[in-house]
Amino acid sequence: MVVSKGQFIGSTLILTGTAVGAGMLALPMVSAAAGFLYAALLLIGIWALMTYTALLVLEVNLAFESYRNNFSTMAAATLGPVGKAIAWITCLSLLYALTAAYISGDASLLSVGFSHAFNIHVPLWMSAVLFTVVLGSVVFWSTKAVDRLNRGLISLKGVLLVITLVLLMPHIQMNVLMRQAGAAKYLWACAPIFLCSFGSHTVIPSISNYIGPKPKTLKWIIICGATLPLIIYILWLLTTLGIMPLVGTNGFQALAKEQGSVGEFIHRINLLTSNHWIRIGINGFSNIAMTTSFLGVTLGLFDFLADAFKRLNTRRGRLQTALITFVPPLLFAMYFPRGFIVALGYAAIFVAMLEIILPVLMAHQLRRNSVLSSPYRVTSCRHLFIVIVLIGILIIGLQIAVSFHALPTL
Repeated sequence: MVVSKGQFIGSTLILTGTAVGAGMLALPMVSAAAGFLYAALLLIGIWALMTYTALLVLEVNLAFESYRNNFSTMAAATLGPVGKAIAWITCLSLLYALTAAYISGDASLLSVGFSHAFNIHVPLWMSAVLFTVVLGSVVFWSTKAVDRLNRGLISLKGVLLVITLVLLMPHIQMNVLMRQAGAAKYLWACAPIFLCSFGSHTVIPSISNYIGPKPKTLKWIIICGATLPLIIYILWLLTTLGIMPLVGTNGFQALAKEQGSVGEFIHRINLLTSNHWIRIGINGFSNIAMTTSFLGVTLGLFDFLADAFKRLNTRRGRLQTALITFVPPLLFAMYFPRGFIVALGYAAIFVAMLEIILPVLMAHQLRRNSVLSSPYRVTSCRHLFIVIVLIGILIIGLQIAVSFHALPTL
């Protein structure tokens, strides 16, 4: 069966859409002190690392039958019960951390939006509850409801992103963009957040099922699906870091006092550009990005928990699943209302485990397995595998250091 152009493009966009989401809003906030040039170089490095480990996931994935090739199955077959347990724990922890990040981020957007549009003060905890109840109800109702809402929102998100970038570019100031030529020491704190922005490995089994066992086609889908986010992120950093200064009332240092509030970041960009259409575009994209990311992640978490706790697909069963899906991250968002960056940082620990270290270990064991074999093999050597595992451990260590304020940040 020949893969159509539509299937190729559609699969590439699924990978791109999985990676490009609400986490993109955090990139300028964590990289402002490092400056554009160093941040762009780090993005390229993270892109290369994550593309390579995604290809390792593909290699392992193609050793299994279609629809019997999820992360849990791959880890269990190659690494045994311990590998399966690690895959389950990291996957669950990652989904919870991302859900908490998106609730925190959209709560700040809603509060700032109500304040500036209607001059109404809405507490962050109330915005978090409102956001979770409304969108959580869609997930609770059915997967079909999520699909219908998500399909239109993703299309609109893409259009708004293009419009926003085009309108922002004339406002770039070169002296602002190139202000921090010697701030490489701040890059260490950026790496964990940058890592989360390329996390789409968990959807590779679904793409493989859709396309079929076609290694060459799947390889190029993965490469293209990882490269499009890289281009988008570099353009996003180019515009935001070229518009918003490091110091001053509307600078990144003032924003840091808001503890990484997404709503305040968007508000400052709007103030600096003073363009009605930019305000509409960037506010629309930000809200939709947070919404689509939340829907995608929580749907996966909802189904994961329903299977793990054997909840029935009835209204009562789905309500029970909804409670264990949404209450823990909602509590985090209520007690840490500006915890968007914090939650994304903790998510990076689980991304490093699930999408850097685990793929290397699974591929290594697969190549030593006398029963399993894959029609696709990534060019590699033992030393490269060791280096990648060490990078994954380093990123985990960096995030722990950031958590204890052991690394320089804004």
